[in-house]
Amino acid sequence: MNAVRAPAIVALLALLIGAVVFAVDPGAPLLADGPVPAVAERSASDGSADVWFCQGPTPGAPGVDDRVVALTNPTEAPVEGLITVVDEAGRRVGRTYQVGAGERFEFRPDPFVPDGRFAAVTVEVSEGGLLVDQRIVGDGSAGRDVEACATVTSATWRHPWGTTERPGTSAILLLHNPFPGTAVADIRLVGDLGRRESLDSQGIVVAGRSLVAYDLTGRIADSEVVSAIVDVRVGQLVTALFQHGDGTSPNAWHGVDLSLGLPGDAGRLFLPGPTVPGDRASVVLLNAGDETVDVEVVPHPVSGEFTVEPFRVVLRAGRREVLDLFGDGRLDGVGPFLIEVRSLDAPTVAASLVTRSSLGDESDPGDQGAVGLDVLSAVDHAATKWWVRTEPAEIGGSASLVLFNPASAGIAAVDLTLLPMGDAGEVGSSAEPLPAHLELDPGMQVEFALPPGVVEVEASAPVVVVAHQDGPMGRTSFVGTAAAGTVVRPS
Repeated sequence: MNAVRAPAIVALLALLIGAVVFAVDPGAPLLADGPVPAVAERSASDGSADVWFCQGPTPGAPGVDDRVVALTNPTEAPVEGLITVVDEAGRRVGRTYQVGAGERFEFRPDPFVPDGRFAAVTVEVSEGGLLVDQRIVGDGSAGRDVEACATVTSATWRHPWGTTERPGTSAILLLHNPFPGTAVADIRLVGDLGRRESLDSQGIVVAGRSLVAYDLTGRIADSEVVSAIVDVRVGQLVTALFQHGDGTSPNAWHGVDLSLGLPGDAGRLFLPGPTVPGDRASVVLLNAGDETVDVEVVPHPVSGEFTVEPFRVVLRAGRREVLDLFGDGRLDGVGPFLIEVRSLDAPTVAASLVTRSSLGDESDPGDQGAVGLDVLSAVDHAATKWWVRTEPAEIGGSASLVLFNPASAGIAAVDLTLLPMGDAGEVGSSAEPLPAHLELDPGMQVEFALPPGVVEVEASAPVVVVAHQDGPMGRTSFVGTAAAGTVVRPS
């Protein structure tokens, strides 16, 4: 979604003008040393402070045309705080901001660090509610990615899937330290030939309030799948993996993708199933622990009319497994589904869903092949309140929302509201109206059309919320933002 540029440009000018009036000392941000609580909850009523972390490329990175960070205030009170932008060369700029009630504020990070190829944005909120996400558009409108920014720092991060296939691909692991103190991290890489460690992957120093761009392509070249395990000895980090493909690799994927890491291992995880069964779709499982574990990958069809036999995988310590979802035909004809990953032994598993949609006629020699790679890290939490923001779909595109009740017993009563925002163009959509109320039985899910704007989901019991967007530029999926009643690793 190469979204409407005019509002973003206007917002950027406003930010630059505001910087003159409200400039602050970037050496004294609100954020102090120490871990940020996992899965931060946001609401206008509790008055708590929140922090958001947005990492990604700038238009100076290979294959990137645009990147926009959006701050949306769905509450009834104005929100203000501090924005800090840093790049991989150590340049840092801090500015204050204010977002009015029911309004959205967009800006591009690259003018603040004009020579940077990558930039990390920290958004600090003194009190009140805020929703922060970012949009990345590939060069020549090839591929796109939409992600809610992270709300978690951690000493462990997992990225089950990346690729360094030659030629034409690049994979950059971004390590962001938003705190004043120095962090030290060790990276283990698992490629096609097994685990690889080197001197330059151990004891990586990430200075306070800085960003490190760690190039996987040069360190473990020509590997169809690369998994990254990040363990932080000192401090806390936020990680993301940026990937670009120009269509010339053996898998021929073309576009850009930015995937957030999974902050640690778990014994139960959730992933949305691909919306088009004919696409190439895989679940990638990673065991960063020291023991072999038995893993079940359980599909939950939306219709409830099918029972699908789980996939069973024995995953050795420090290894990964790529599971082709449609390889054996058991999911043929079941329609949309959600995936649950269960570790039957130790809770040491991470997982990603990888989807590459094929556009065009594959028999055409000029066809680009797989366009719009989408990599989504598994969800390890549920919540009773969520926010999801989407923009108007591309021509020929669509958007949908997936709701899943992970409980083994108990119905989740769910209310959905399209919040009134200042941008009337978002609310005034021809999309199907949202259901105002629905009930989800244990282990069941629903999927329905998602209108543009901000949707608030409130449930009587913790649920999982994921959004899909499809269009000519490819596919992107992202997890909603947990706003209240968060349960990490629900049972």
